[in-house]
Amino acid sequence: MKKVIKILIVASAVLLISGSAWALANWKHLSAFPHIISSFYSKEFCSCYFVVKRSETFCHNYARQYVPISEFSLDEEKRTVTVTGLGITTTSVFESEEFGCRIQGEVN
Repeated sequence: MKKVIKILIVASAVLLISGSAWALANWKHLSAFPHIISSFYSKEFCSCYFVVKRSETFCHNYARQYVPISEFSLDEEKRTVTVTGLGITTTSVFESEEFGCRIQGEVN
């Protein structure tokens, strides 16, 4: 029994160390993930709603992802869509029929 516990502890330590090393090696990509959620949702919803002129319900279903968003704001007067997901807020603005929507500001 003691041998099994020892093996489990060693295996857990190896997994923890290798997982940490992988996360450290891929930190640039892992840290970009929260920005992708809100950026994708706001841009896709904006394009769907203002360019393709679909209903709000259809566009929510179209832009939906596995990771849920926490806040959503649609301003039809300014033609903007603001989305917050995983603590990051992104606003997309409708430019024109020709150019569609763009993400406002810089995306890191």
